[in-house]
Amino acid sequence: MSATVGKAWNVRRGYFNTALRGIPPIAAVEAAQRTIELWSRGDLDWVEWLDDVERIRGAFATLIGVPAAQIGVGHTTAALVNVVAANLKSGSRVLVPESEHNSNTIAFVAQQHRGVLVDTAPWSELVNRVSDDHAVVALSLVQSIDGSVADLRAVSQACRRAGALLCLDVTQAAGWLPFDASLADIVVCSSYKWLMGPNGPAFICLRSDLVDSFRQLQANWFACTEPHAAPYGVHFSAASSARKFDVVPGLISASGLLPSLALINELGVSTIHRHNTALAGKLCARLSVPYNGSAIVLLDAPGAKQKLQARGIRATIRGDRVRVAIHIYNDMEDIDALAAALLSR
Repeated sequence: MSATVGKAWNVRRGYFNTALRGIPPIAAVEAAQRTIELWSRGDLDWVEWLDDVERIRGAFATLIGVPAAQIGVGHTTAALVNVVAANLKSGSRVLVPESEHNSNTIAFVAQQHRGVLVDTAPWSELVNRVSDDHAVVALSLVQSIDGSVADLRAVSQACRRAGALLCLDVTQAAGWLPFDASLADIVVCSSYKWLMGPNGPAFICLRSDLVDSFRQLQANWFACTEPHAAPYGVHFSAASSARKFDVVPGLISASGLLPSLALINELGVSTIHRHNTALAGKLCARLSVPYNGSAIVLLDAPGAKQKLQARGIRATIRGDRVRVAIHIYNDMEDIDALAAALLSR
């Protein structure tokens, strides 16, 4: 594993900020550079670009274990959650955790003009707060703020008892945490964190019947039945698969993401999970703090900003707390350096 990782990335030591932005493997950088070079020479083939989008759709479908026909390709998770919010009936109620990232809440709040109401609940009480009044429960599988991992099966069962749709954001989970996507009705995911891609594309996965019943929110040529057709006139129809929720992706982003997804699928999410959580557990043991079982660890660390900056270690620091995100390109040498820095006086 260490030999494979050492050759695949060019990341410097002490990078623990994947929860903010992942580091692309060298192959992803080279793929994006090839696209830029073709563009600069006027040799870019737009059909090949369309093929790249289908490849990333298929690779993400493989990663979460669903058919590619259930995957739509967008730009951001926040925009894709709008597909769900806009398809709610007026007057619907939505339940979210109090600490939820606003990418998973803004779209619902923006529907207040139609009477849509957003309820919040403490993370620990979310399952018990799901009621028959809720049309949707929206949450991140892994909380961005502290790495807490939801009990997906319990949340799913509560939603199904209540008849609520479960809209699951896996941006902080996909790529390191194995999960059963069939337990959710809708899954959304950005690619620039644990999937180690550029900003965009993002993905939405919908239950098959929702693909059929949800109306298309952003009609465009890319989401039509035949995107290869000449883009003229008024005669067109939306794709019958989740492609109807596609928007035109960036050329460079699509080509840059594909090698990252391929590498994750090659290594296996279960293998990456074991690697990440083993290192996170060792870090917590070194610091004598409880371990939450996640690849994201939130630590109370007064003076962390100065200590980490002095050693060139990157993590997210808010006041006297540091959020550490451990991914496949980290190793025990990184953990030793981070622990030594945080324990220093």
